[in-house]
Amino acid sequence: MAASLRLIVIGHGTSGQAAERLGRLTGYEVAVVEDGDGESAEKQVAAADLVVTSPGVKPWSPLYRAALEGRAEFIGEMEFGFRHFPGKVIAITGTDGKTTTTELTCHLLRVLGLHPAEAGNIGVPLSAVAADLREGILPVDTVAVVETSSFQLERVDRFAPEAAVLLNIGSDHLDRYHGDPVEYEAVKRRIFRHVAPENRIFGIGMNEPDARRRVATDGDRILLDGREILRFSETRLTGAHNLENLVAAIELCARLLPAEAFATAAFRDGATAFRTGRHRIETIAEHHGVRYINDSKATNPHAAAAALRTLNAPPHSVHWLLGGLDKGMDFRELRAFAALIRRAYLFGECREKIRTAVADVIECVDFGMDFEGAVQAAAEAARPGETVLLAPACASMDMFRNYQERGDRFRAAVLAKIS
Repeated sequence: MAASLRLIVIGHGTSGQAAERLGRLTGYEVAVVEDGDGESAEKQVAAADLVVTSPGVKPWSPLYRAALEGRAEFIGEMEFGFRHFPGKVIAITGTDGKTTTTELTCHLLRVLGLHPAEAGNIGVPLSAVAADLREGILPVDTVAVVETSSFQLERVDRFAPEAAVLLNIGSDHLDRYHGDPVEYEAVKRRIFRHVAPENRIFGIGMNEPDARRRVATDGDRILLDGREILRFSETRLTGAHNLENLVAAIELCARLLPAEAFATAAFRDGATAFRTGRHRIETIAEHHGVRYINDSKATNPHAAAAALRTLNAPPHSVHWLLGGLDKGMDFRELRAFAALIRRAYLFGECREKIRTAVADVIECVDFGMDFEGAVQAAAEAARPGETVLLAPACASMDMFRNYQERGDRFRAAVLAKIS
């Protein structure tokens, strides 16, 4: 790589910093710019040999537009990381379940003797993994297991995972895609552009006529190539959505390992030991017969619906906390759960939009931007046998740094109330 080649990175968050680091390691002259840096930044973009954008930079930002109009190749951080990662890559996308499936896939590969590294939307940019490998921090046989968001897939070109899965499609990020779910789905399907047909995997809930499935379910049984390898009830996972995640993870692993690997004690022990991470249908407490459940990771209606299905709650027993940042989503699918809900406690930016969508079938109380007030009211109203559920169906950034902070605030408010 000639040192004179000029790389411009747009955005100086985690992804931008990783691209900057990898760019320097691969011989580029690197500059990082952000919207607000003025005309000089746009001139740097115009003079670049390669422009790499962080996924959080919006397509209508001035620098993004300048990169589109410029002469240089314009790619995303994930694409840049892929081009400089010499090992195998597998990838996961979908509206929901991406993080759990990524974690589960890494866990299974690890117990089966491989060296996986979580990457992408899960919080570790693929460029950082590529840089770690170049610097000897990771072994040379590292397999990158990449959680891919629609934002990251917008600017891929050569991204070619060994195998990839599209878990599901629901309402999310429509503010970025002109309110068009067809455009959103088309971006998601870009994950398959350079994947062999036999390695294009679809979630078990997707009615995909050309899906080439190797993993099947028969009641509680999970079968690989027709042979039982596990029973779902043996695992610590619950709910149809987690069955989907487990099947997808096994499908991905089966593209890297022989079928015999899944007939071992190592696989069974690993699959039964896995636990989901925090903020995913996480029981915070059970106090005086009331369950308090944190599903702050439910950042869209599809995910919130999965949480409600998993509860196995009696009719009119759920005190539901929801609201947050509006991403142009359709909340009408939540009406289907009216029979479960005793009351909805609305907070955040798009509470009025939610109320408009569901208030004729679900009793709603508006708490404005008072999150702790909503939690306290739900806890005070709940009776033995009922559930207080945080499943916001929205992003968190109108009131919190991220969904983790929102979940932690819920936990703190619950524990303060019941202590």
